[in-house]
This record gives sequence, structure tokens and C-alpha cells, in this order.
Amino acid sequence: MEKERHVLVVFPHPDDEAFGVSGTIASHVNMGTPVTYACLTLGQMGRNMGNPPFANRETLPAIRKKELKDAARAMGINDLRMLGFRDKTVEFEDENMLTNLMSSLITELNLRLSSHSILATPSTRTMRQPVRQ
Repeated sequence: MEKERHVLVVFPHPDDEAFGVSGTIASHVNMGTPVTYACLTLGQMGRNMGNPPFANRETLPAIRKKELKDAARAMGINDLRMLGFRDKTVEFEDENMLTNLMSSLITELNLRLSSHSILATPSTRTMRQPVRQ
């Protein structure tokens, strides 16, 4: 793996990073690459509340927020951005607003973009164009 100047990871929900790229993120951190993780929501609409339930839709965001912070710390991420969107609504947000948000973040971090992206859920597909613009 080649050392990058900076890596920006954008996911819609806490734990999305854990399902596919946490090892890659940790490798970048171990090589000394700064990593910024922008998480769009707190996964408020998660369906698995346990059996017996340990949370409900009102208490789940606090649990997911703690899990997100713990996961970022475990991967060595020092720059975690919780962007505050409501789960299951990102695809209905104004595309120009999302584009401006991503452009501002990319400019702030002085990034140059590559063509590498994995966009699978409706929320991540929603972000494809704003990130590429």
C-alpha cells in the first residue's frame, strides 16, 4: 500500500467502516497518514435493538455515537466528523448542499481525489456525485 498525504472516509452510518475498510484505515494510520472520517448520521433507524431490546430509536443514537468514537479510536483516527444528518433521510437532502459540504471538507483537508470509491447503500449512492464534484 502506498502512503497517501491524507485519507478522507465518508460513510452514512456508524459501523459502516467496520464492515469493509477498518483494516485499510488502520494500515493508513500505521503508515502515518492522517485519516478524517466523516460520518453522516448516527444510525438512528437501526433495526437490531437486541433480544431483549437494549435500546429504542430514542436511546440508540447515544449508543451509536459512543460506538463510533470507540471504533475511530481503535483505528487510530483522530479527526472524526459527525455531520448530524438523520438516518434514512440523506438521499432526500439537497444535492447542491451535499456537494458544497463535501467540497468544503475536501478543500479544508487539501485533498486530491482518486477514483477509488465503494458506494453501495442508498445513502452512500447519494454521496457519489457530491464527493466526485
